[in-house]
Amino acid sequence: MTRLRNLALGGLAALAITGAATAAFAEEPGTFQNRLAGATIGLPLGAAAPPGLYTGLETAYLGFPATGVGNQAAGDHVFAIAQAVPILWSTGWTFLGASYSVSAVVAFYDANVTTASTFANNLLGGGNSVANVLVVANPLWNPIALSWNLGNGWFVSAGFNFVAPIGTNLSNFTNPDYWTFEPTLAISYLANNWVLSANMFYDINSNSRGTCCLPGVVFGSALTSGYHNGDAFYADLTALYKVGKWEFGPVGYIEAQTTNDSPGSLAGVPLTCAGVAADPVFECGKLFVGAVGGLIGYDFGPVDLQVWVTQNVSKENAIDGFSVWSRLGFRLWAPEAPKPLVAKN
Repeated sequence: MTRLRNLALGGLAALAITGAATAAFAEEPGTFQNRLAGATIGLPLGAAAPPGLYTGLETAYLGFPATGVGNQAAGDHVFAIAQAVPILWSTGWTFLGASYSVSAVVAFYDANVTTASTFANNLLGGGNSVANVLVVANPLWNPIALSWNLGNGWFVSAGFNFVAPIGTNLSNFTNPDYWTFEPTLAISYLANNWVLSANMFYDINSNSRGTCCLPGVVFGSALTSGYHNGDAFYADLTALYKVGKWEFGPVGYIEAQTTNDSPGSLAGVPLTCAGVAADPVFECGKLFVGAVGGLIGYDFGPVDLQVWVTQNVSKENAIDGFSVWSRLGFRLWAPEAPKPLVAKN
């Protein structure tokens, strides 16, 4: 893949698959974030795309088998397919010496849950049940992304995203009813056949209005209000080597909750983490997940394809997870190159 294609793919950016369908297991609610960890693996987001309009399709196949440990009973599992469609405009403008881009992401997911645990009574109304729901996730908006070319193949970018709670609103699934504000930072190296990148994000969540999400599952039809999902740090890590049109290498991600959850109030009565500690679903502990995997990609010319897998290798207050991802990216439009002036005789 040429350097130009590298930058185009880096700018394309499925910045997030919003609304991950991880509610199928009892775990620390800090995972019910708008960002699906690992969604920007393979994208050197430190580098801006050449001027133009870009889109694509990113798909995540998420499978979480039961471990029979803690509040996960044997027989519990979830399979979800999440798809994200980004649209990115690399403006060609500069600001503070940086290339300026804007983008947005709309995502969908279809979750299939089978459970034989106590969680079934909360989520599905009985054991050995299946739930299948198509959800339009809350869209992510990126009004500013600035990328600086530092020279010698190094790039750094900074930006700001926000997620608006205007997607599907269901009490039994985790599409949030609150806002998320997300500063971003990425460092990328694109030279000598290498694509190295660390894409970092920090999610700051507002309070729930009590119209959806985990607290409604935990406490039945009487939804809580003021529930606050703990803020979290994310880092998607990529190290790819390029041979002709092929690229391959190790990848991974980190998801770490940095602030405590607050369960809010129920019917006007404040709740505490100690008061809900015995609940089979709700936990207030901070979440940590570390995952590793591998990626392979191919440049077809007008379309780029990447496929990668990830597996959790370290976790706290989280579930085991194995995921398969794919991404197609292409440019919809590019400005015409300036035509040379020809002097008339």
